[in-house]
Amino acid sequence: MKNTYFVLAFLMLILWSCAPLKQSSKIKYEPNLLYKELSSFGDDTLEYVKQNFYENQQYYVGKPAHTLFRDLETDIITYTIPSLFNPMDKSDGVHLTIRYNKNLESQHKAITSTQTVVKLIVKFEERYVYDDALKLYDRNAKIKWGKAQEDFYKDFTIKEIFLYVPEIEPIE
Repeated sequence: MKNTYFVLAFLMLILWSCAPLKQSSKIKYEPNLLYKELSSFGDDTLEYVKQNFYENQQYYVGKPAHTLFRDLETDIITYTIPSLFNPMDKSDGVHLTIRYNKNLESQHKAITSTQTVVKLIVKFEERYVYDDALKLYDRNAKIKWGKAQEDFYKDFTIKEIFLYVPEIEPIE
């Protein structure tokens, strides 16, 4: 009987001592004070992505990728998985493809708009097995990014963010 009380007291002590750890491990949301909404950029999605995610990447570095996904107000149309040539076939990031309108001025001073893409290259601190991410890729889908892909990448910690615009030199 004494042993039962001792075991119960010991278990209650363990639970009581772990309770503060659970509360303190919650991540507190801190808003990005430099973030500007997409609507403030008019029709310029490229400038929106450049300013908020490339130039202001210090906000996202060290945070989980879901922080970036939460703030991104434009659709990811597809993604590519960079593969590292190593014996374990691992990857350390994801390339997110986003559409943007490119305004062109003709020789008659008329402005026309054409759609093109920009790649937001997100590097992670962790590496993951390339094949695990490839299993989620659906070649037949029109939009290749969805909840399954977001769930896969959401907990990886962001190390760096790059921007690649095919018509312009890569911004580094």
